[in-house]
Amino acid sequence: MKNFALGLTLLASLTLASCAPKYSSAAQKPVADMSCTEIKDELAKLAKVREEATSKSGVSKENVLFVLFFWPGAVVNEMDNRDVITKVDARTADLTKAQSAKNCPTN
Repeated sequence: MKNFALGLTLLASLTLASCAPKYSSAAQKPVADMSCTEIKDELAKLAKVREEATSKSGVSKENVLFVLFFWPGAVVNEMDNRDVITKVDARTADLTKAQSAKNCPTN
């Protein structure tokens, strides 16, 4: 019984720690209403979110552990990471276009 409880605790911890980063573009400020500073700040945040999602995608320690203990978790984790990367890339493209259109400095 102790081993079962330990296994469940490990699985729950693994599941919570290995999830894809959360990102939703629905709650974001419209690009047209953003200042150059806001665009620059959001681009930096998006780069961090993309980096985290990329690091948890593919053959990552999270997916390996999921495969060992709960293989459907690896599939869901991979799909979630790909979804986050797609949304981040789309938002980044929109922000980059707005940055150019507003003649914002890019450094």
